[in-house]
Amino acid sequence: MRKEFEKLGYDPEKLERELKPYYISATEEEISQMLDYLGYEKIEDVFSHLPSNIQFKETPNVCERLEYIDLINDVETIANKNKIKTSFLGDGLAQYKVPSIVPYVCNIRGLTTAYTPYQPERSQGTLHTLWLYSSALSMLTGFEAINASLYDRSTCLFEAFNTSLRIVRKTDTVFVSEGVYPGDLEVVQTLSKETSMNIVTIAVNDQGTVDLNDLKEKLETYKGRVGSFAFCQVNNLGILEDVNALTDLCSEAKIQSIAIIDPILLATEGLLSPSKYGSNEQGADMIVGEGQHLCLGPNYGGPGLGIFGIRFNDKYKTAIRQTAGRFVGKAIDSNNQECLAMVLSTREQHIRREKATSNICSNQSFIATIAGAAILERGEKGLTESILKARLSAIKTLEKLQCLKGIELAYEQPFYNEFTIQLDRDVDQLIELANEKDLQIGINVSKRTEKNNLLKMSFFDIHEQQDLDKLVDFFMSQFEVEKDHSDVIDIPSELKRMDYVDLPNFSSQELKDFYDKLGELNVSPDDNIYPLGSCTMKYNPYINDYAAGLKGFTDLHPQSNVEDSQGALEIIYGLQEMFKAITGLPAVTTQPVAGAQGELVGIKMFQAYHRDRGNAEKKDIILIPRSAHGTNPATATMAGYESKKVGDQVYGIISIEANDCGQIDMDQFKSLVQTYGERISGIMITNPNTSGIFEADFKEVAELIHSVDGLVYMDGANMNAIAGWVDLNELGVDAVHNNIHKTWTIPHGGGGPGDAFVAVSEKLIPYMPGIQVKKEGESFSTFTPEKTIGSFHRHCGNFAHKVRCYTYLRALGSEGVKMMSAVAVLSAQYLYKKLQSTYPVLPQNKEVTRMHEFILTLNDQTFARIQEGGTPKANAIAKVGKLFLDFGLHAPTVAFPEVYGLMVEPTESFSKKELDDFVEVVETIHTMINENPEVLTTAPHFTPVSKVDEVYANKNLILSETITSLPSLPQNKVSPKELSTLGVKKVYEMILQAHNS
Repeated sequence: MRKEFEKLGYDPEKLERELKPYYISATEEEISQMLDYLGYEKIEDVFSHLPSNIQFKETPNVCERLEYIDLINDVETIANKNKIKTSFLGDGLAQYKVPSIVPYVCNIRGLTTAYTPYQPERSQGTLHTLWLYSSALSMLTGFEAINASLYDRSTCLFEAFNTSLRIVRKTDTVFVSEGVYPGDLEVVQTLSKETSMNIVTIAVNDQGTVDLNDLKEKLETYKGRVGSFAFCQVNNLGILEDVNALTDLCSEAKIQSIAIIDPILLATEGLLSPSKYGSNEQGADMIVGEGQHLCLGPNYGGPGLGIFGIRFNDKYKTAIRQTAGRFVGKAIDSNNQECLAMVLSTREQHIRREKATSNICSNQSFIATIAGAAILERGEKGLTESILKARLSAIKTLEKLQCLKGIELAYEQPFYNEFTIQLDRDVDQLIELANEKDLQIGINVSKRTEKNNLLKMSFFDIHEQQDLDKLVDFFMSQFEVEKDHSDVIDIPSELKRMDYVDLPNFSSQELKDFYDKLGELNVSPDDNIYPLGSCTMKYNPYINDYAAGLKGFTDLHPQSNVEDSQGALEIIYGLQEMFKAITGLPAVTTQPVAGAQGELVGIKMFQAYHRDRGNAEKKDIILIPRSAHGTNPATATMAGYESKKVGDQVYGIISIEANDCGQIDMDQFKSLVQTYGERISGIMITNPNTSGIFEADFKEVAELIHSVDGLVYMDGANMNAIAGWVDLNELGVDAVHNNIHKTWTIPHGGGGPGDAFVAVSEKLIPYMPGIQVKKEGESFSTFTPEKTIGSFHRHCGNFAHKVRCYTYLRALGSEGVKMMSAVAVLSAQYLYKKLQSTYPVLPQNKEVTRMHEFILTLNDQTFARIQEGGTPKANAIAKVGKLFLDFGLHAPTVAFPEVYGLMVEPTESFSKKELDDFVEVVETIHTMINENPEVLTTAPHFTPVSKVDEVYANKNLILSETITSLPSLPQNKVSPKELSTLGVKKVYEMILQAHNS
């Protein structure tokens, strides 16, 4: 290995795709051959069908391209600009040691790069990691149902509120303690604007805890309207709340109790399990919490891990169906072998669309994976040691600080590992003095109460004795010693955990071997084409992970001051500027943590724009093509556009049909504009659309929407087809999100975390959420837009993914962005032409140019053969998808957006030879289903488990179990790598043999 690569932890020269220019595997000769086959002279010709007036006149100035070594130096230089200090910040984000299993699992590509486990037979690796996560959290919390994660704690809180309003019928109001972290409260308030949810805050009293009198008075005032009350176990002053009394009040009022917990503090010898809150140990109804610190450093705030749980037992069986997010449950396959599958999916956006419980699509799946691994590595003993070390550090420090004149505990209340002290001087000045000594002594929390000069300090297992000595020495240099002894209030037994969690203890090597095996049960785009349409499963460069893992990034707390965060701000500023260039739009927010959340940001800005112009009540219609991703209608509903009909009057979402070319039906669209006119808030259009077709009339659509003071949202899920070529400003776009985990090569992680940036037109700049970063000279600072809609994340979003995206863009440069899109389109068009003589296509008009993806279907004769072979037509496409698994591939997207369609997206990552091999597989499958259609009844044949009975899993819900040992794992009957080397004829023979055996 070259010396300069030794620090990377991998050898890029031994990785097939890592050093390819722009990460494009096709050689210049192969690109030329594909162009010749399609009748093109040059790469630009793949965009010849696009109107010239919406294309960039010259290459957008995204950034300069860096060679591999220069790229390493660049990200290291930026990371080193962050100043990592001895920190006692905590507050909004705790910081514990990162267990050694975490970086190990982060390098298992079968887990990091796999897609959401919609194909359970080829996703048992991911499903097992999520099952272990849910089961471990279930043991800590006592809750039977822990979902596979949401974005962060603040998102969980909002989704819990929504859940409560569905459970407690005919209610519209939720209560939340003012003791929650302020960033969480801001997110919830932002999300609730323009919806029917009424949020009422419950005061904190002069003792620093929930004011029970205020709670009782408001319960009476809002009687019959309240769905839930959310309260903290440890509030934003570090004080332990009387969770038993609060739960009892909720029970008496017949409202849902939502406990905000820190999962690590629920370890043995920690705090009371939320399943036992209340005088009768009835427990809270729901839990929400942040889990990032279970497995990761602060990473300037993300990716986070939103923990959500609800009761699911003989007493509570139906409430779970009102929740958001994914759940993993036990299932059986066609051979009665036990396995796992996603369950309760009929609540989700891809099925229920505007009637879904949430718009959430991607979650924090991989963070849940490593959180589960981290809990298992710590085990019963390690978790207890971590929290007791944190508690002891807090106690020892407070005992010494209370001996100093001018320092006292702000509230004589029990705490665990965080406390708030009151000083006799200006807190900000003291924080600044300490900062000069490389100490972050805590957070000024004076604005959270009526007291002045309050400093909150947090302690974790990262703190060693020298850190505590450094902290105390600083305070002793600023304050006089007044006494030689002080006492610290103990935790009442009723607030403590008095039983054991009983987590098993595993060796590090046991866990490494186990997670290696899990990675082998999935497939990765490292190894072969991953043809999922509308998912952009491209190669994820190793260097992106190296950059995101640099200590200067991972150890930076999001509440560090601006001067200490210059590297992080440089990354955000750079991305703002790059995406302005990529989209052609004048401003960008990088806060959203997923494509679906990016959509919500855009629609919330639409609402703010109309509200600012006095049109909020009037703008009650939003137009969405029927072919749109399910997130679009779910987002509109979540934003507050309620679809209903009152008399003859229609409100909310109105669907637009497609014409014979697969594009917006302009006659219908013009009729809708004529009918609803000034009532139209906006339109949401995916472009290119989910058929892989560019909306040729987009500019005209935008002009008509603008003529009635509506706004245009472009779903940018398919930017991989047009980035660097199409000027979205010229197109008439007012807001667009880019899926960073699609086009911009963030690994999917088995379903997340994703990330998204939203670019906006001039009209929407004042309303952007979160912070904006500006550059003054060589330094960076932040500001909040003038009329900001608020925040969608407790901090700055999934920052580690922003580092990955920055690294990718610097590897591409301006020309590379264009080449990325061009080869993605070229590859798809090449496959499309190769396959359309074998397969019919949808839409049926073959003359309409496809771009990055396309939809195959079957003719009537083939459907008839399949039915003769024993598979009903309604199941045919899904079963054909299973045959792709038998060839060592992942399936294309099945039955979306066309019920009888297979949507294929090759991306730019694969060589012509790999594309040709894929063509051979797809044509062989066509031969097979016509000549031997009976094989569909037993497909897939070589995966770790056979066809999963998902109906059984949903009817017999089992969502967690007590972990006593590592589960025995199914094995590949034939591994995907072996299948890819055998040749399609041999695999065909093996399928027939397996079917007949």
